[in-house]
Amino acid sequence: MSNPAQREQIAELNWPLHIFLWISGIILCSAALFESYFQLSGASLSMLDFAHAEGLLEKYHRAQEPNKGIWHIVGIVGSICFVVMMSYSIRKRFSFMVDVGSLRSWLDVHMFLGIVGTVLTTTHTTYKLGGLVSISFWCMIIVATSGLLGRYLYGWIPHQVSGKELEMEEIRAYLEATDSQMRDALGKNPEIVKYYDRISGPPASGRENAVVAIIKMLLYDIGNMALIGKIWLELMSDRDLPSGVKKQLFSMIRQKNNMLRSRNFLATAQRLLHYWHVFHKPLAVMMFIVMFIHIIVYMLFRAHTL
Repeated sequence: MSNPAQREQIAELNWPLHIFLWISGIILCSAALFESYFQLSGASLSMLDFAHAEGLLEKYHRAQEPNKGIWHIVGIVGSICFVVMMSYSIRKRFSFMVDVGSLRSWLDVHMFLGIVGTVLTTTHTTYKLGGLVSISFWCMIIVATSGLLGRYLYGWIPHQVSGKELEMEEIRAYLEATDSQMRDALGKNPEIVKYYDRISGPPASGRENAVVAIIKMLLYDIGNMALIGKIWLELMSDRDLPSGVKKQLFSMIRQKNNMLRSRNFLATAQRLLHYWHVFHKPLAVMMFIVMFIHIIVYMLFRAHTL
């Protein structure tokens, strides 16, 4: 685990993709929610009006029903998001896709599609919920909300690019390798060592119940982000260290911090993620079943109105 080739197998966050998905998600969700408000409130102008002025979407008129206007199309796009996001499960379970990108990047796309799909489907309903569709809707809301928690717990467990979870011994070996690399490369300067040694990691977690464990993890992360931010600011203001050394040192500090965080909460995170899967998967299956029933019923009895 200590050689560079093995260390490269640790899945790192793809920041360009991560930022792109965040920005795209905010734009798409905001557009859908604002347009929903404009049309349902009877506002004098809406984005659809601007599209009409440019000669676009002219056959779609303002509507306040799910199967009319643009809301029908919005519902289709939301459903497509949900179907496509399940490609993450294919990437996760089939070995022939191991080399098709990092599983962490696939998870980011999965989360993006889930959130965008939830917002689009919500606006598609025009907030008229009843009967069988309401079951799918509330399952969707619970699945999307619990998905955020699952993504948080997933982040506590280090993974290889293939998606394989690191075992405790592998985490310890990674920590030793990072520490050895830091001492060999930068350890001659005591000021640098002081920065590095300020990261000590959280106390090992016990067998608390799920709620207490999650609260402890959240509180630790809040305090830890403050510490990492403080170290970064101090490093940037340190005029005695070259910029290249600062970048290398901060990268090692983050590596050490992430591994200590995972090592001391590994068993807790794995236990909570197991409980989460037991809760999350049946609701997701129910959501898809009712969604497909809704689509089939609409296709059989639809009214051809726009």
